[in-house]
Amino acid sequence: MRVLLRLLTPMVILAAVTQAPAASAEAPCRPGSGIDLSGRNLTTAALPADLTCADLHGATLDGVRLRTTLTRADLRGASLKGTDLSNVNMAGADLREADLTEANLPNADLRGADLREVILDDAMFAYSHLEGADLTGVSMVRARAYNAQFDGATLTGADLRGAKAYYADLRRADLTGVKAADASLYNAILIGTVFHRADLTKAELYSTSADGASFKEADVTEANFRDANGLDLAGSRGVPTELPVPGANCEPGSGQRYAGRDLTGVRDFPDDLSCADLTGARLDGLNLSSVRLDRAILRRASLSGTRLRSLKGADLREARLTGAELSSGDLTGANLGSAVLARANLGSADLRGASLVGADLRDARLGSAKGDRADFTRARMEHANLSSGQYFDAVFRDAVLVGANLSFTRLKGATFQGADVTDMETVNVDDADLSGSTSRMPVGWIVVLWLLGLAAAALLARVALGIVRRGRAAVRERARFEDAKRGVEEEVTSLGEEIDLLDRAGTDAEAADWHEALDAYDAAKAALVTAEDEAGLKAVRDIVHRGRDALTRPRTKGRRERL
Repeated sequence: MRVLLRLLTPMVILAAVTQAPAASAEAPCRPGSGIDLSGRNLTTAALPADLTCADLHGATLDGVRLRTTLTRADLRGASLKGTDLSNVNMAGADLREADLTEANLPNADLRGADLREVILDDAMFAYSHLEGADLTGVSMVRARAYNAQFDGATLTGADLRGAKAYYADLRRADLTGVKAADASLYNAILIGTVFHRADLTKAELYSTSADGASFKEADVTEANFRDANGLDLAGSRGVPTELPVPGANCEPGSGQRYAGRDLTGVRDFPDDLSCADLTGARLDGLNLSSVRLDRAILRRASLSGTRLRSLKGADLREARLTGAELSSGDLTGANLGSAVLARANLGSADLRGASLVGADLRDARLGSAKGDRADFTRARMEHANLSSGQYFDAVFRDAVLVGANLSFTRLKGATFQGADVTDMETVNVDDADLSGSTSRMPVGWIVVLWLLGLAAAALLARVALGIVRRGRAAVRERARFEDAKRGVEEEVTSLGEEIDLLDRAGTDAEAADWHEALDAYDAAKAALVTAEDEAGLKAVRDIVHRGRDALTRPRTKGRRERL
């Protein structure tokens, strides 16, 4: 039965051809209006030489070698896997959702064809014509489209991962949202091509002609654009590994634009970013020693701990270069006004003609650097090391050079007007003219005097504290004395009361005792008035005791005689 079908199929095809309406010579037929071969397995069929406008949707033609004209044929959903379509005219054909995996289409004519959602993985397109074709959503993974013509074609959302389309003509083509990671498009014509939101990571686009091409929001991470002509990556994302070498006299900021970007995660930078715009970019801790940044704009960029080498004429105003590694760097003519270079290493760097007005160079290392005609006006250079350097005609006006080391430095013609050179080291510096500079007391003496002042203050504090303590002790002592005096005063008063109670009449002896007690009372009152301390009070008590003894002295014999 299968053999019979194979024998009958050619007759069926021929019969269908004879019954198909002829195409109008005046107007082209519409796709699918010709012979109806839809859904058929035509892998062994003998097909006619002309299937213009034929209905082949859903047909199977896997592995077939076609030499049939398929102009405006309807091949929707057809299976053409591994099919040889070399030199076949398929202009205007409808191939939507057809499967052409591993199909061979060199020199095929697909101009104006509808290839939406077609599968062309691993297909061959060498020298094929796809001008004006619609390849929206097409899958061309690993496809080979050498020298293919895609002028004005639509490849929106196409999958070109790993595809090879070098020398292809993609001028004015729309590749919006295309996935072209690892694709090879080198030497391609990309004039006016649209790559909006395209994924071009690691793609090869070197030596392309890209005048007017748009890469807005395209990811060009690690892409290769070496020697590309007319390239403008404005609005793109990521950093390519290679870029066209800027002109020798390019204008600052006219190169690639990375202003405001965080580039700390970039693994590989182009060798030359001269004239690039990196305003406010984050580049902390990166090794850019092999990247040329001549005349680049790096204003307010963050470069803390970054290794840099070539910055000739670069704009680094207000950049943060704390701890940056710039040893042997070329910064001739660079503008580092108000830049922060604290603890940076500029050893053997070339700073000739550079501007460092208001820069922060505290603890920076500039040993053996060249700074002829460099401008350090108002720079902060406390404890900076400028030893063994050369600064002919340099300007240090109003700079702070406290504790800076300029030993063995050549300073012929350098200006230090208004500079603070306190404690500055100038060993073997014979040509320095420090006239107009100021020098305060050395820091060491300031420290000594400060310590002496602290010691004197501590001593005065101790003396004052002693005085206060003694004053408080005196107050307490005086209070105790007054209490004791009141007690003694009460004793004197008590003695007087006792004297008043006794009659002074009696024997001569008794009268003498009474007068003795009275004298003691008077003496005690007088002594109490002049008593100033415990000794005085003790003397009063002794007088009171003598008076009281006189009153209580026994006179028994005299009293018995009176009785």
